[in-house]
Amino acid sequence: MKTIDVSDQVYEELQKLATGFHRTPDAVLASLLNVLTGSPEATEPLAAFILSPEFRSKFTDADRYLSLLGWVSAHHTADFGEFIRSILGGRRFLSLNQEDILAACRHNQARQIDGTQYWAIMNIDTPTKRRFLARVLQFVGYREEVIEFACGFIGQKRSTRRIGISAS
Repeated sequence: MKTIDVSDQVYEELQKLATGFHRTPDAVLASLLNVLTGSPEATEPLAAFILSPEFRSKFTDADRYLSLLGWVSAHHTADFGEFIRSILGGRRFLSLNQEDILAACRHNQARQIDGTQYWAIMNIDTPTKRRFLARVLQFVGYREEVIEFACGFIGQKRSTRRIGISAS
């Protein structure tokens, strides 16, 4: 077995991923590095999606938000539709169609969630996107650790720096 040194902060984050999703640190790192080590969706498919190249290629909060909503809709179709139908009063952040979203406000920058019939309001701030995503995930039955992990990717700063690793 090889060892590498990481900062305490990196170690803590890796440990949260591994523990929160019932995966080994090796499986988490393999997912991040696109190394096949068996089924990456073994215990938490949402985590596997978030760690996938498809999701990691999303650079804007809006794209990550819509991507997560689309994934939840595809994997929890009935619950997702029920969640939308259960929203009563107040501002609607999701709707069954564009007309309902536009009726709430004509200037809400609505976008269709890819692969679905659903529409989402996009001119909401990052904390509101996180809170709303948390409500959706809670409604469909996700654990608090999973919700925190997923919501942490909305508003996450993306580094464009490249690092080199050399063998000693």
